[in-house]
Amino acid sequence: MLHETAVGDLKQNLAREAVLRRIRSGDYRPGQRLPSERELAQDLAMSHLAVRRGLQELVDAGLIFRQPRVGTFVQKTRPVELSNRMGIVVPSYISRSHPFLPVLLDGMLSRLDQRDSSVSIFSYRQNDHFWPQAGEPMAARGIQGAIVYTAFKFPQSELKKLEESGIKAVLLHSAEGKSNLSTITIDFRPAMNDILRRLVELGHRRIAWMCYTDSAFEPMETEIVEQYARQYDLGPPERMIHRLDCEPWDYDGWDDLLTAENRPTAMVLQDEFMAHEVFRASRRAGLEIPDDLSLVSLADSLPRSHAVPLSAPDTISMWTDAVHRATDHLIDQLQSGKDRVLDMTFHAAIHWKASTGKCRSLATVD
Repeated sequence: MLHETAVGDLKQNLAREAVLRRIRSGDYRPGQRLPSERELAQDLAMSHLAVRRGLQELVDAGLIFRQPRVGTFVQKTRPVELSNRMGIVVPSYISRSHPFLPVLLDGMLSRLDQRDSSVSIFSYRQNDHFWPQAGEPMAARGIQGAIVYTAFKFPQSELKKLEESGIKAVLLHSAEGKSNLSTITIDFRPAMNDILRRLVELGHRRIAWMCYTDSAFEPMETEIVEQYARQYDLGPPERMIHRLDCEPWDYDGWDDLLTAENRPTAMVLQDEFMAHEVFRASRRAGLEIPDDLSLVSLADSLPRSHAVPLSAPDTISMWTDAVHRATDHLIDQLQSGKDRVLDMTFHAAIHWKASTGKCRSLATVD
C-alpha cells in the first residue's frame, strides 16, 4: 500500500499529466487561458489541492504562467520541457553493461523525435523490489511512458502498483499471466520444441538443459523437457535440467558436467553468457563443437563473439521489432490521451548454425 505522501504525489502527478496532455494535443493552445483550478478539479475528479500542486509543477517548468486576478495561461512558445519523458526498466543485471540494454535503448530512440523526447534508464532487483526501486523513481521524475522488461517471475502486486501510478507502460517478456497493462510477449515455446525435436533427430540422447533459477521460463521449460523425456526415453527430466542460482561465470559446475563419464552430447543454453562459459569449458575438456558437443541458445545478443556460430534466435532483430511496437504504442497513448491495451505476441524461431550437428557417438541414456 502506498504511503500517504506517495498517494499525494501520485494524484499531483496525475493532475499535471492530464493538463500537459491537453496542451500537447492542442486542446489548450498557446496563449489560451486554462479553466480555473476548481473547474479543473471537478473535470478531472480530483481534489482542488492536487490540481493546484500539479499546475504549480507546470508553472515551475515554464509550460504555463499565472497572471494575478486574471487566470492561468499556456505559454505562447513551446518550451523544451514539453518533451515526452520516457523510461526503460530492466533487471539490475541488465543495467550493468549488458549487451541487451543497447538493443532496448536504440530501439526506443529510433522511434522517438529526440528533439522532443528524453529517455531514462531504471533498474530493479528480483520480485518485490520493482516498485520501490524503479516505480517510485519513475513517478518522482514524471515519467509518462515506460517499457518494462520482466525477466523474472513478477508478482501481480507490483504490476498493480504500476497500473495505479498513471504511467503508461508496456511489459516485455511477461510470462507470468495477464494484467491490465499492455504486454508484448516473446513466445519461446515453438523454439524450445524445435530445439529438442532437432537434437533428437540428430541422434542426441544425453541432453543438458541449462537454465536460471527464478526464470520466467521455468514452468514452460519443465513441461517441455518432461514431454520429450517421456516421448523419446531421454531419462529422468531432473537429470536433464540444471538450474543456475548464480551468474554463468560464477558457476563452478561446467568442468564437472563436461568431463563426467555420462557427459551430455548436447546442451541447451539460456543466453550468450552461458554460451561463452561453455565454449571455454569445452576447450579445457578437449571437446570439439559440434563434433563432440552440440550447442543451442535461447538468446544471443553477441552473435559475432563465439568461436563457432551459435544456433539461436535472431535476438537483436526480434527484440528491436518488439521495442518499436511498444514505443509506437506508448507515443500513440500519450498523444491521443486514450487508454488502449496492447496484447501482442512474437514467436521466437531458432536459426540453426554450425554449433549444432549430429551426435558422433549416438550415445544413449544409461
